[in-house]
Amino acid sequence: MMRSILLFSLCVLFCTNGFGQQLSKQLIDVKSYTEANKTPIYTDVIKYYQQIAAADNRVKINDGGPTDCYYRLNEVVVDGSRKFTPEAARAEGKVVIFINNGIHPGEPDGIDATLWWLQDILMSKDPELLKNVVFVIIPVYNIDGALVRNSTLRFTQNGPEEYGFRGNGQNLDLNRDFIKCDSRNAQSFVRLFTKWNPDIFIDNHVSDGADYQHVMTLLPTQPDKLGYNQIDFLRHTFMPSLFHKMEIKGFPMAPYINVWGSTPDKGLPGFMDTPRYSSGYAALFQTYSFVPESHMLKPYGQRVKATRALLQSFCEFALEKKSSLLHSRELAVSAMMRDRVMPVRWELDTLKADSVFFRAYDYEYVPSVVTGLPRLRYRRDRPFQKMVPYYNYAYVTDSVDVPEYYIVPQGWYRVLERLSANGVEMNSITRDSVIVATAEYIDDVKAFPRPYEGHFIHFGTKTHAEKSNYPVHKGDFIISTHQASRRLIVEALEPRAMDSYFSWNFFDAILNRKEGFSDYVYEDMLADMVQKDSSIKTKLDKWLSAHPEMKNNGFAQLNFLYENSIYDEPWANRYPVLKVF
Repeated sequence: MMRSILLFSLCVLFCTNGFGQQLSKQLIDVKSYTEANKTPIYTDVIKYYQQIAAADNRVKINDGGPTDCYYRLNEVVVDGSRKFTPEAARAEGKVVIFINNGIHPGEPDGIDATLWWLQDILMSKDPELLKNVVFVIIPVYNIDGALVRNSTLRFTQNGPEEYGFRGNGQNLDLNRDFIKCDSRNAQSFVRLFTKWNPDIFIDNHVSDGADYQHVMTLLPTQPDKLGYNQIDFLRHTFMPSLFHKMEIKGFPMAPYINVWGSTPDKGLPGFMDTPRYSSGYAALFQTYSFVPESHMLKPYGQRVKATRALLQSFCEFALEKKSSLLHSRELAVSAMMRDRVMPVRWELDTLKADSVFFRAYDYEYVPSVVTGLPRLRYRRDRPFQKMVPYYNYAYVTDSVDVPEYYIVPQGWYRVLERLSANGVEMNSITRDSVIVATAEYIDDVKAFPRPYEGHFIHFGTKTHAEKSNYPVHKGDFIISTHQASRRLIVEALEPRAMDSYFSWNFFDAILNRKEGFSDYVYEDMLADMVQKDSSIKTKLDKWLSAHPEMKNNGFAQLNFLYENSIYDEPWANRYPVLKVF
């Protein structure tokens, strides 16, 4: 039934001259198939966009680059001026809104809502929106996962009947892959994102975590982490406006319900969206970024309708606040480019909160019929409303001095490839040389015992810096921090940053020495050295006082002396990216 409705709609599109002006809303019935608890397959979604573009010359579809499957990403641009370039959009002073759908194909609400919303704006007789806003749409981002149709893997979700799979062709969660770019999908995405440099980014999702009355919740990028003058604009202008507009449309929102093992009436914790996530990645470019999270326990048709209403609300805000929106971002980018000290780690403040109005359900703990243990049960027959604390303030826990240049040796090509995909400008060094630079040495680092998204991610990294003469070679790359991707460069290349390339294991080879010593030979050498220099034995005794557990470990004592001698590798545990201030 759903497929026949969709194909009928495509036929009407194909046969109608002037889609935006003449096509009746009733003939392209996205509403009917979502209310029938269905969502189209990937190929039908793309056919639908192709027919829209064929019928309306304000829509253009471009090749968006490769993915981890056969199909390539699609870049759909909606531009009332019909110029379809970021340069033209900026020259005309337009707001650029970038919409990403289907990153988790089991959450297809945004895929269908965007189709519905797009036909609305194209058929609208009000020309102001497309005179002032350019839209960039990725119809389905995780194409790989969308091709895996199933009806069981999200069995606690209320529809649709069939949907895609969260993992992509490498079984990666693409919403953990933005800065590390292990997938071709992410590498294509960051090229599109940095090309358009959008003012607003929207990444549509579906959420659980608790039961409550709200159909839609919204996760903005963490305001304090976004930083600069955008904090107040996001907290006190942008977010309140969206909440007000959704209330009027009949979909009162709550902040993202990031509650597990508790109940949301006790308070809502914020979310620290580091650059592995879409919104955290977008924040590196001072883009106002949002993750709409419709509630998966609500009927599918209702969720799609709420997502469509939120897209409309973003459009209304962009028109109403166009000048202040663009100006706030312009000021923020300018301040970020001048900033000599940049934060790289944050923590949520558990003592500071705002109050938000929350529409909840009462709950109780009853014996489980399966385990006999107490289990949480929400009581939809007992709805209530109350103000609850919302803990969405953060403070900086680590900052770095921003150098004029970073130098990345050519051998770390996986890092260089990712920087290049992100639009980072790099220059190749033309001759071997020795320069005065600063290097970071890794003093301590921890790693989780199991892999996470293909990596044994690091945390608790401690470093110290040494300024000295360091060799650089022809073919190494020098990267100026005076470019649009300045913040991404810093957070990717500073080893202590939350989602740096060091944290994601791209530099792990430096943590192992490649040379060593033969203990029986070194023993003889040390016997002679200690007779000539008593400070060697003094240094060992001092170390043993601090590490008494090593008094019976002969090899450990030899290794300590080796690591503190002229024979040790000078680059052992030295992070290879140099900094020039």
